[in-house]
Amino acid sequence: MVNPPSAKPIPLTYQLAQLAYALHAAVESHLHDTLEELDLTLTLADALWQLDPALGPPSRRELAERLGCDPSNVTFLVDRLERRRLVTRARGTRDRRVKALTLTPAGVEVRNRLIATIAESPIFSQLTNTQRRQLAGLLGRCVGSDRSSR
Repeated sequence: MVNPPSAKPIPLTYQLAQLAYALHAAVESHLHDTLEELDLTLTLADALWQLDPALGPPSRRELAERLGCDPSNVTFLVDRLERRRLVTRARGTRDRRVKALTLTPAGVEVRNRLIATIAESPIFSQLTNTQRRQLAGLLGRCVGSDRSSR
């Protein structure tokens, strides 16, 4: 990210955008082997990631909102995850017409494996614990949820 001497300086916001994209690409690259091993696409992994048990079982519509896609796409994803016995659909507690999506024990294991793959990534190994906490806090602020204190 060093500019040639004759080039204009890159605005800080552009540097942040470039670095955010580079981090995304590095994480995705590091996750590649685990996805292959688990026979998952990145999209299926995203769906599993969004089925965070701590947030409670979402409806298909809520999962679509978390994924930023159309609910019809979620139906396709959930069908595939359900066939692999990673997700179940059950009647919602608030509205019995709505199906709530829940990870099965196997789904929890796969989700935990995805998280562990990224958490143990060498991407963050060059940072001290203090720097990791700082980065977690900053990234939490960027995405609107400071989870570093949890």
